[in-house]
Amino acid sequence: MKRVDVARDFHNRLTNRNSLQGDGNYTAEAFRRKFLGFLDSDVAWSNSAPAIVLDFEGVVKIGPSFANEAFAYFTKYAKPDAVLRKILISNASSVQLMIIKEELNAGYFKLR
Repeated sequence: MKRVDVARDFHNRLTNRNSLQGDGNYTAEAFRRKFLGFLDSDVAWSNSAPAIVLDFEGVVKIGPSFANEAFAYFTKYAKPDAVLRKILISNASSVQLMIIKEELNAGYFKLR
């Protein structure tokens, strides 16, 4: 299974949705393309096996817009709980995980 050290391999502050937000660097769009792009198809969601572990050790912040763009994007393929079974998140703080879950649920209900 693929494993990503998010702080080391990307950035320790996950706050920008796209190039128009904040300083426009280290965006959720870029993160999704780089690390989760292989999940952007119906076929990738045809089974429930975990596909990737995102290690949040060292991540100091994740913003709602980043979480929405990076993770809720996949609710077009699966329900929020299925997204978190496919994309495993380790070493996230309770607040970081709460933000991700909130955006997954908001994204899912907006799209349905």
